[in-house]
Amino acid sequence: MIKRIILIAIFYVIIIVTATLAMDSTSDNYLIIILAAGLIFSVLIVRQIYKKYFMNFKPRNQNIVYGNSNINNLNKISTSPFLFGLEKKLLSDDEFYFDNDYFYAINPENKTAKFNLKDITELSRTAININNRTIWQVKIKTENRELIFKFAHNYTIWNKSFLDFYNKIKALNPSAIKSKWSLWRM
Repeated sequence: MIKRIILIAIFYVIIIVTATLAMDSTSDNYLIIILAAGLIFSVLIVRQIYKKYFMNFKPRNQNIVYGNSNINNLNKISTSPFLFGLEKKLLSDDEFYFDNDYFYAINPENKTAKFNLKDITELSRTAININNRTIWQVKIKTENRELIFKFAHNYTIWNKSFLDFYNKIKALNPSAIKSKWSLWRM
């Protein structure tokens, strides 16, 4: 990524120097070329940063087998924050629940995937925040492959389900906890 940004910056400098040396600085074309080059440079830099940090953020094609399951008496730990549609590019499409033994991923068609809590290998906070909610990721080792789910927690004053989930994972597999829980950095 850094090499590409440096190449883009060098190309930008070459265009600006060429335009400065070849054109009269009082003409309108000079200003248009400088502005167009700056705009193109900005778009290319933003594109490189987007590709580096956001393009592969959302897990894709995990080939999860969903079935029908009863979701009564489960504790919901995820919510859907609003970010003008960009949240769909960052978060898993499923809603997440847990009970004493299992972690559940429920897709938009209300089909359920069920995973043992002991199979969770990582619960960690990501660097992304949406509406003051930290995006968390859960990694699950199942059938010789690793599944990754990313979601916004639903912790509030009245709903402590995500904290209960965090504490249950901490009790079952302390090495799976990669981010320390804090009320100030949820």
